[in-house]
Amino acid sequence: MAKEPEFYKPAEACRIAEVAPYVLRYWETEFPALSEDKEKGPARLYSSRDVKIIARIRELLYDEGFTVAGARKRLDSEITEGRFDDGLAPAPPVEEQKKARKTDSVKATPAAESAPAQSVAFPDRKQVVRELKEIARILDRGKKR
Repeated sequence: MAKEPEFYKPAEACRIAEVAPYVLRYWETEFPALSEDKEKGPARLYSSRDVKIIARIRELLYDEGFTVAGARKRLDSEITEGRFDDGLAPAPPVEEQKKARKTDSVKATPAAESAPAQSVAFPDRKQVVRELKEIARILDRGKKR
């Protein structure tokens, strides 16, 4: 059994946590938990804990409807109180991630489309895309000033 990596490249971390790279870069500026002990530069690596933090931020913002400030406050309190690390589970092994990608890329048959989904990462992807476009618009507006 191959040992799974302890650190992930930015693209791998984004894929596992299901966020776009530019979103992760923005979150690094807003969430101190993501930028702790990190040096800015081209060779950034993310630990399994960092990937779990990224996934938790995504849950707080997209699934639970927090604002960035509210999500930051909630995440900080979860980490400070030890609740985050108590429930921390390692990222899935690389082989499982590859299998999941292969099954995701297989085109669904009509029978599979009528069956209920077993797990849904983003219940409303269109809403997430709208929110990301809104964030990009707000950031672009700030650059023009």
